[in-house]
Order: sequence, then C-alpha cells, then structure tokens
Amino acid sequence: MPNPRALFLALALALALGLTGLALPPAQAAAPHDWATLQHDGSLVQVPRDVFAADAGAGNPPGRMLRTPDGRAHLHVFTVHNERGESPAQFLARVFPRDRTRLSYDRVARNFFAVSQPSEALILYRRCNFVAADIHCVDLQYPRAEKRAFDGIVTRISLSLRPR
Repeated sequence: MPNPRALFLALALALALGLTGLALPPAQAAAPHDWATLQHDGSLVQVPRDVFAADAGAGNPPGRMLRTPDGRAHLHVFTVHNERGESPAQFLARVFPRDRTRLSYDRVARNFFAVSQPSEALILYRRCNFVAADIHCVDLQYPRAEKRAFDGIVTRISLSLRPR
C-alpha cells in the first residue's frame, strides 16, 4: 500500500510544477484590484483602476471610455435618455433586432438587461439599467482568450452600476 504522505507530497509537487508554467494574463493578478467608483453623467460604477488605467476618449454614445494601457480591453460608461419610455425587452428588440441566439449570455429583467456576444477574438458585454427616464449602461470589450481573467471584473462592474 502506498504511503499517504508520499502520495500527498507527490501530488503537491506535481501541482506546483504544473502551476509554475502558467502565464496569467495581466487582468488576473493574484493581488486584489485597485477598485474605485467612477461617476459619469448620472451613473456610478466600480472600476478596477489598475486594469482600466488609460483614458480612451468620449465614445459613442457620448460617455466615459477607459482602456487597458496596452489597448486590449475597453470600458465604456454612458447614459442615454429613454425617450420612448421602453422597457428593457422593448429596447433590446428595437436596437438589437438580429437573431439573439449568437449571444452567450442574454438576461432581461423588469429594470435591466445584460447581454454578451463573443466573436473569434473578443467578447462584448453590455449591461443597461433602466431608472426613471434614463438608461445607464456599461460596455466592456476584452480578449476572448482572457475570459476567465475578466469574469470577476465584468461581474463586479456589472453589479455595481447605479444611478447617481
């Protein structure tokens, strides 16, 4: 019968050797991110300043755009007026009339929607909260190869979106 301590040490050594060969993307640092609250045009959202560290201009629709220093990922925060008084479902049907089966994530609730669409190289994620006559949104675009590294970041940004 094999020695349990020897098996444990062998397993620990194998895991250690296997993990040292991994190259983690910059967004997946072991240390917690440097989160800050970004305020823009009536919206509040938590943003990891160490990831989205560079200004990327105003964007379209006008808002606040940030990017990673190397430009591989972008964050766009914006607010638009809900001129038609549409629900999230009505808004999505109008602005995204294509076949939604291409989406990897599609959630529509009474007061928000969140959708994600992967392409060969990128993932586009959008969440919009409907508050009174305004629609507060975040768009994230990041490399598909870094999906796991960005999952937690996208979740925290998405759940933190609030009106000011």
